[in-house]
Amino acid sequence: MKAPVNVESLAEALSISIEHQDLDDSVSGFLVKKDGRNIIGLNQRHPEVRKRFTISHEIGHFKLHVDTPLFVDFYKGSMLYRTNHKRQDYKMEKEANTFAAALLMPQSLISNEISKMSDDMDYDSKLLLLSQKFEVSQQAMDFRLKTLGHYDYGF
Repeated sequence: MKAPVNVESLAEALSISIEHQDLDDSVSGFLVKKDGRNIIGLNQRHPEVRKRFTISHEIGHFKLHVDTPLFVDFYKGSMLYRTNHKRQDYKMEKEANTFAAALLMPQSLISNEISKMSDDMDYDSKLLLLSQKFEVSQQAMDFRLKTLGHYDYGF
């Protein structure tokens, strides 16, 4: 596996079709499981890095929450959330966000890329290079790095 992870190919391998749609700006995407079909609806106007995260997030729902037929996800800051704020919904959204981050930014690939970087580089420069390499937002990469223990005082 190499960066960036091809999430579109993964969706196809899982028999999930991706449909780019004209959605309200607050709607990132959705997953529908109906009549034996699996569809990710994707906001065609969102930036590519957000689309990649949304696809990964919806794949997370597909793999982790098999008994739930519909997910409509909205962005709030940099993370995806559902409109319903029930405790179970929050838990499922957190699980799908964690899945998406691990899918897009696998720990082993991040470690490999970090090992290639100069110790003289500052955090912001490393963050920019990694986010470009993995085709994710800097905010998503920053969160992932900190989750993996790579804090902003250096790697």
